[in-house]
Amino acid sequence: MTDPILQIFLSLLVFAGVYLLIYAVFRHPVPAEAPVHRRFAAAVGQQRNTMFEQPTLAPLMGLGLTLARRLSVPHFRRRIRQSLNAAGNPSGYSVEEYLAICLLSAAGCALAAALVLLWIGSSLAAMFAPLAGLAGFYLPLWALDSTAKARLVRISKQLPYTLDLISLTMGAGAAFSEAIETLIRDDPDQDLNQELAIVLSEMRFGATLSNAMENMAERIPLQTLRSVVAAVVQSQKLGTTLSIILKDQADMMRTHRSVRAEKLSASASLRILVPSMVILLAVVIVVFGPVLVRFFTDRLW
Repeated sequence: MTDPILQIFLSLLVFAGVYLLIYAVFRHPVPAEAPVHRRFAAAVGQQRNTMFEQPTLAPLMGLGLTLARRLSVPHFRRRIRQSLNAAGNPSGYSVEEYLAICLLSAAGCALAAALVLLWIGSSLAAMFAPLAGLAGFYLPLWALDSTAKARLVRISKQLPYTLDLISLTMGAGAAFSEAIETLIRDDPDQDLNQELAIVLSEMRFGATLSNAMENMAERIPLQTLRSVVAAVVQSQKLGTTLSIILKDQADMMRTHRSVRAEKLSASASLRILVPSMVILLAVVIVVFGPVLVRFFTDRLW
């Protein structure tokens, strides 16, 4: 009874895989858009060195890139673009290139799983190979999301101190662009300073301060950063002093952080109450358990 059902299930999996492959290959290609990091690097003449530029891997990566350009998956494209921007995208990958990496990872995992199962003589290779391919597709996405989340945490911690430094530098008579240049020159490897370097590059290429800051808020999805950008844009429209606004924003962030820490500390005492009661009950059982066992044993005998 189970063999026909298993054969039908495997046939459906094979049919779905072939259909999705043909559907992905023969669709109209999606227009490619280079990330902002690569556009600025190309403008200043910098050359990148990734797996797509390696001569030995170029044919394989070119095949994956061709498939990725014809793969119309708006959800994954939007997710990859947001994660690449939040992660800083140091290699300058486009959405199509990272999709190609995901597709090649899926093919490699599926092939490796099929070879291992066939080598050990299992008949479930046709079932587990697609599952391994699915896991291989999501593995680069998971790594990218983890990198993006960690970078967002670092930027969130760094933001109040960066605003203080910009405010102090502007209070000493420097312009906003000069204050950013000073921060970038002192520590160019910090994550927020890298984003400010992109802001400065956009301003040098003709963008206004408001547009460059709004683009940074779109790349870095932090509510605190969006509030800072909104305050900067409003100060540009109203003509208010930008250094004072940045100082106020930094103070508000510290106040919000201290209030959040107090809430977490208050809730921690309640959360630790249940484990404390369990530990206390275990100690009571360990201490009085033998006494109770001996008491009831003596009563029974």
